[in-house]
Amino acid sequence: MATFTLEPFIAPMVREELLKVKERVTKKDRDYVAVYDGEEGVGKSVLAMQHARILDSNFCIERVVFTADDFIRVIKDAKTKRGSCIVLDEAFNAANSRASLTEVNRAMIGLATEMRQKNLFVLLVLPSFFDLDRYFALWRTRALFHVYFTPEEDRHYIIFPKNEKKLLYLGGKKTYNYTYPKSPFPPFQFLNQYVVDEADYRAKKAEAFKKRTVSNQARNWLLQRNAVIKYTIRTFGYTAEQINEILRAANVHPLSPAQISFILNEIMREGGTEEEENALKPIKK
Repeated sequence: MATFTLEPFIAPMVREELLKVKERVTKKDRDYVAVYDGEEGVGKSVLAMQHARILDSNFCIERVVFTADDFIRVIKDAKTKRGSCIVLDEAFNAANSRASLTEVNRAMIGLATEMRQKNLFVLLVLPSFFDLDRYFALWRTRALFHVYFTPEEDRHYIIFPKNEKKLLYLGGKKTYNYTYPKSPFPPFQFLNQYVVDEADYRAKKAEAFKKRTVSNQARNWLLQRNAVIKYTIRTFGYTAEQINEILRAANVHPLSPAQISFILNEIMREGGTEEEENALKPIKK
């Protein structure tokens, strides 16, 4: 059962290492990016927020974000002071981790200067470390915290520092294997203790999931529309104006010249994408 506390149990050795990280970042004008991964429900987000409390004594629910857009907003927010810790929680989007993490990678690379200038700590929560892009996994992240259940259902984690993390990625990516190299640290236990209000966290997570679902659905509708229009042009020879007449007759807003130009250029350049064909499958049945 989850509990709430501003002073969670953290193994003394881990607390000491986190305080060293905090000092290095704040005194040597750096930033710090770490990854927390593990199976669904194991508590990786809880652990990340516990560590965030050590790195940033002012850590709060406003610094937990679930999308690249929200991450960018918080980084640029004037209220985000030097030495702040941000938890970028991607766990809810496990089914679409590839596309989501691409957005995250771009956001973090684009904001690298601001992250260093503000001496930020960024804790990235995701299903698997091996889903990160190579550059990010090898060079941009400083440590991996791999979270897991023991056979007794206790929550534990293993820390892979920078060098071990690199070797782990290079050797284990193909099979998602976490056994080599061995961590220089022993396994650590943690408790299911929230450092922010659990209800607020779950509400914010649910709202982010809803927005993401709507966004993905809208994107799929766009792919379906483009695929249908391409098929119509190729098969029946309809012109852009004839397609717009069909749309007007159905009381649907017509396509703009820019939209039409984009679709026609797609037809000329590639003749339809596999993604659009997949989007059409529900319509073809």
